[in-house]
Amino acid sequence: MILAIDIGGTHYKLALVSAEGQIHRLHQGSTDRTGGAAWMIPRLLQEGRTLLTQAPASVRACGIGFGGPVDFAGQRILSSTHVGGWNEICLPRIIEAELGLRAVVENDANAGGLGELVFGVGQGCRHLVYLTISTGIGGGIIIDGQVYRGANGQAGELGHLPILPEGPECDCGNQGCLEALCSGKSIGRRAEEAVVRQPARGAELRRLAGAGPLSAEVVFKAARQGDELARELVEETCLYLGMGLATLINILAPEMIVLGGGVSRAGETLLAPLRQMANRFAMPVHRSLVRLEQARHPDQAVLLGAVALARELV
Repeated sequence: MILAIDIGGTHYKLALVSAEGQIHRLHQGSTDRTGGAAWMIPRLLQEGRTLLTQAPASVRACGIGFGGPVDFAGQRILSSTHVGGWNEICLPRIIEAELGLRAVVENDANAGGLGELVFGVGQGCRHLVYLTISTGIGGGIIIDGQVYRGANGQAGELGHLPILPEGPECDCGNQGCLEALCSGKSIGRRAEEAVVRQPARGAELRRLAGAGPLSAEVVFKAARQGDELARELVEETCLYLGMGLATLINILAPEMIVLGGGVSRAGETLLAPLRQMANRFAMPVHRSLVRLEQARHPDQAVLLGAVALARELV
């Protein structure tokens, strides 16, 4: 049995998972961004202790997927783009000291890629790219069955592919990154801007959003119902995202690109036009090679990847 942890900018999860990937118990909550690491770490320890008392079998190790840059070789969390207080945190040491479990931490997108490779839609692949599209956009690159981390351990920041040099500012400090255009937060922001510019055309989006802000979920729902402004927003999203995917295809020639995260739940409303855009920009030699698929475990891929990593400790 493995204790798996997924720390994201919006939500966090802890689960007891078998080495075969079966989730036995799961707890999840909302991330307190203002509290940062000082709030999160005691919460993880408290909830981790509770889960350990409920384990149906011996818990052998802990795997952690973290939403931000991780020094895998040094097993340190370097920072978080979305939540404060995580600079230079050796979370595995804290877990080992407090919970008595050997622990390993990895960037959440790398963990998600492993989760889909080992337990999900990517089973049988050797070369896979995983793109998680939610609060931000993260990426994991699998080459010959192994996570590719690059010379400094930070390869796979696919959300920061430059798409529009004069585009909107990204949380990383640059402009026009893929994340600044196509993350769930960014799709919602572009929808708000479009509705302000065209209030009459945006009436249906406003109605679907109710009292809340416009979101990617609302945009895709409206597009499925035939709303023209929503369809234009989806087409624009797929244009930018397709450019990014084609870049990855032309460089890496993977067998499969897997989309995870909350935005991937749009399913074929997103995937069908995205396949067309990716093929438009990819070199012809690659078009019949690469499959674009929705993650089998869009909500649990990071947890399952953490299990795959933690299995190596026991």
